[in-house]
This record gives sequence, C-alpha cells and structure tokens, in this order.
Amino acid sequence: MTIKNRTLEHVAADLMAARALEKTATEQRVAMEEELIALLGAKAEGADTHNIGPYKVVITGKLNRKLDLKRYDQIVDRIPEQLRPIKVKRELDATGIKYLANNEPDIYALLANSGALTVEPAKTSVTIIRTED
Repeated sequence: MTIKNRTLEHVAADLMAARALEKTATEQRVAMEEELIALLGAKAEGADTHNIGPYKVVITGKLNRKLDLKRYDQIVDRIPEQLRPIKVKRELDATGIKYLANNEPDIYALLANSGALTVEPAKTSVTIIRTED
C-alpha cells in the first residue's frame, strides 16, 4: 500500500503502531484460546471436537519430543536396527553454499547450472526501533 505525501517518519510510526496492535490482538487471541481450553479440557495428545452453537471448536493437544543424541548413542546398540526411532535429515548447509559461491565458483556453478540448487529471494525483514521519545 503506497500513500503519497507521507514522510518516512510517518510510515515508521504507523508501522510501529500496527505492530503494537498486532501484539495486542495476538495476546487477546491466546487468552481466549486458553479460556476455551480451561472450559473444554484438552488431551495431552490428539484432538477433540466440540460443537458449540454455530461453532465447531477443535482442541488439539501436542507433545514435543526431543532425543539426547549423546545418550542415545550410548544405548543404540541395544535397540534393534529396524526399531531405532531416528532418521537422518539431508539438508542444504547455507554457510557451505555461501562459501562455495564466494570461494569456489566452479563448484558453485556446477550445483547451480545442474538444477540441483535453486536460489530465490526470501521475505525481506524490517526492524524498527524508536530512538527518541
């Protein structure tokens, strides 16, 4: 949205005000979700559906699971291979690819020209801090 005759200071002030409104709205939403959970209950894991007048409310409980790899490595031999609850994730090393782009242009070109590497712009971020009151 572009509005003519606005100074950069006006745009910055409006952005900070919009972020404050967004924060307040998020806090209100979270409080209402917590109120519904307190009233309806929640499973530790899994979903419950509640029909409340014209609304269908689904409350889904989730568990975060983490594996201490050092301790896992100490006991892994006692777990049959087909039952080991671990997978290997292959993913791009951003630091490594930047190194290749800056220091090994032939290898970087091989990756880029083969179609193995795709580079697209991500969302540009804006950080704003009021320095004066």
